[in-house]
Amino acid sequence: MIFTIAAWALACFLSTTIALPATPDINPRACVNHLSNPSFETGSLDPWLPIVESAWSPNRGVVPGPTPNGSGKYYYYAQAISTVEATLTMSQSGIMLPVGSTADCYTWVAGRRSENVTKVTVFLDGVICGTDELKVGDTSWKRVGSKVKVAGGVPGMGSAMAVVATSKSAGDDGWDISIDDMGVVSC
Repeated sequence: MIFTIAAWALACFLSTTIALPATPDINPRACVNHLSNPSFETGSLDPWLPIVESAWSPNRGVVPGPTPNGSGKYYYYAQAISTVEATLTMSQSGIMLPVGSTADCYTWVAGRRSENVTKVTVFLDGVICGTDELKVGDTSWKRVGSKVKVAGGVPGMGSAMAVVATSKSAGDDGWDISIDDMGVVSC
């Protein structure tokens, strides 16, 4: 009887062991986001450079709150208090990528406005990765961007990414823009 139980246990063990793969399935080319602080999870802007044109509320910056897909705790928020053309550019430079490689260049944005549209364009080394519009009533986070070939920035200085949000005009209450989860991802 003990021999039968031992034989059965050995057969069960061998059948499960044989079913296991000989080597683990490891992807040697894991994807990497080359941006620093792409989701503002440090709670600060560093190393992002925000540039505003026209009239903007001084209460802009990294804030806690709901993020795209529940991806973290912080995002960048700004409010244009101008009814005429206003632009926000968020940029990061020194991104080390091989020239000629392909990168997925994107951001997630959300906005609020009572009139007209906010145009959002994402660039990598001056090449447009994607463009979209936030319209009246748009309340959800939206991904803007696509895969592009890396043109290369300043030799020895790396590439640069920029997210540009522009509104030609707005209602008396201005308009808001929220930015999060940016990426320059290569695999």
